[in-house]
Amino acid sequence: MRPTLDDNTRSALHFIVLGLGLTGGLRLAYGLAERWLLADHPDAEVLLPWRAGYLLADAHAVVDDAPALPMRLAAAVGYALLAGVLAAVLAWALRARAWVAVGRAVGAVTLLLALASALFLPVRSATPDPVAGAWRICARNALPGGVALPGTARCTTRPGALLGMHRLADGLQLTLDGRPLATAARSGPAPADSVRARRAVEVLHDHLPARTAP
Repeated sequence: MRPTLDDNTRSALHFIVLGLGLTGGLRLAYGLAERWLLADHPDAEVLLPWRAGYLLADAHAVVDDAPALPMRLAAAVGYALLAGVLAAVLAWALRARAWVAVGRAVGAVTLLLALASALFLPVRSATPDPVAGAWRICARNALPGGVALPGTARCTTRPGALLGMHRLADGLQLTLDGRPLATAARSGPAPADSVRARRAVEVLHDHLPARTAP
């Protein structure tokens, strides 16, 4: 006789398969997007530890002191759930008949915005501009977990000057005139080490000519 599964077990298995498929599909899409962004700048791959998993249009842009991508994604999901629950409770308190639908809609919109922020909007970033011969330094307001708020970017321009490297207790930091430019951890999906950090300085120097640290 063929073994049979009850409805709850089948539903659980379907949910697990759907979750694995969705996770795998998103991971594949992320990898393809990262490869596409680096396609014309293969040398910029050395900068990945200093991009913190962000998908940035400029292959030479770097990010300073950002939570790891899994933490940002988890925070995005958490904020979406919180927003959905609060919206549903408020709609229920106002005696709206479709309070469940309101919660789902608000949660879905919040999730899309938070995921976009976690993937594309770093809290602090630096982008070299070879035409202007300067760096564009941007900072955004953010929620705990590194989810930046859209529309809050404050950017300044800093001339390309002395690029260097600074060793931290748990990572390596690229510097510009001795000030922090980008930070990467020594462990994780894209770990940083001294050799890679020196190579990163060389790549940035070639992209935006400046004096480099001895």
